Amino acid sequence: MTEQTPLKHSTFPTWLGLVAGSWAGLAWGSLISAPVGIGLGVAAGSAFGGFLAIPLWGTIWGLIGLGRQREMALKEHGITLLKEDDPLAQRVYSLAARLGLPTRPWVGTMPHNNAYAIGSNADNAMVVIGQPLIDTLSEAEVDAIIGHELGHIANNDMCRMGLARSFQNSLVWYLGFSETMQRWGRWLLTWVSELYILGLSRKREYWADAFGAALTSKEHMIAALEKLHNGPDLSEFERKEARLMFRGIAAGSLLSTHPTLEERRGALEAETYLGLLPTLNGHDALSTAPQALPKVEDIAYANPQTVK
Repeated sequence: MTEQTPLKHSTFPTWLGLVAGSWAGLAWGSLISAPVGIGLGVAAGSAFGGFLAIPLWGTIWGLIGLGRQREMALKEHGITLLKEDDPLAQRVYSLAARLGLPTRPWVGTMPHNNAYAIGSNADNAMVVIGQPLIDTLSEAEVDAIIGHELGHIANNDMCRMGLARSFQNSLVWYLGFSETMQRWGRWLLTWVSELYILGLSRKREYWADAFGAALTSKEHMIAALEKLHNGPDLSEFERKEARLMFRGIAAGSLLSTHPTLEERRGALEAETYLGLLPTLNGHDALSTAPQALPKVEDIAYANPQTVK
């Protein structure tokens, strides 16, 4: 397990894109706010101060928020945290070991028909699985969903999306919009960044689906997607946190957080992203996925002496 190709990808290119997007939003916001008197002096001062302040604020507050994300979710999302010896937690640990993640994520359940992963990095990540999925899906389909969420962790997707939201908030705050105007101001001032972030969100779902398929099979990943798609409508909570969710807003437009079911199924069947995943121990990740998950004592990082 310790000889696998590392799966963790840098967030630096995303950060650079967010800096460029914040500068474009700052220039646009200054242009449209000055004529109508929104924030006097913004147009003159933003060209210098904002170009430094917004990336700095967005980065610092984004990382602080990500560091607190797990604890805040436990307080606000109705999560039941599982003990380490819980069978579902053991399955998450086993799949995480298969991906070579350096630590065990926290594992929780929630009452919603969905799943998500949060945390600033693999060291403080948490995987949350909806109890309705556990009750209605097959074991392999649940494993595919777990693999999908672990793929987000391996790819640093939570950090990318957390920083994206923080950069947008920093820009709106800098231009003098109140908290009650955040949602309106975000679209008015940072519509280019918003479309970029939504596009990024959709692309990350394709990659995460590929991880779920690699750890189980394409068929199991597709079956899990279809069952969720045909399940209950998204709850208010799921729509509010759509960017985090396994199943989000998939309207087939630029405003969607997720690709449509047909798009996700097509990418899996064609192995568009699956074929680009790093190999595990020199072999194809999908073809070598074992039928039985390893025991907890066989997990590489469960025994510090086995970790290189």
